[in-house]
Amino acid sequence: MAGALTERDFVGKLERAGFWEIEVLERTPMGIADCELYPLFTEELLATMRRLIAPERLERIAVCAVIRATRS
Repeated sequence: MAGALTERDFVGKLERAGFWEIEVLERTPMGIADCELYPLFTEELLATMRRLIAPERLERIAVCAVIRATRS
C-alpha cells in the first residue's frame, strides 16, 4: 500500500484490511527536491508548491514512512 495519508489514517486502513502487529520502522522527511524525483509532481505543481509553501518549510513538506504489518 502507498499513498499520501496521515500516518494515523494509513495505520487505520491497514487495521481495517486485517493487518496487525503494525510497526513504523522508519520515518524520513521529504522536501520539495525529493518531490521532483516523482512523476506525480509536475513542473506546474512544483511551481505552485514553491509559491504557496513558506520557504523555511520547503525542506520538510512531508514524511515518508516505512511500515511493517502482519496478515495471515
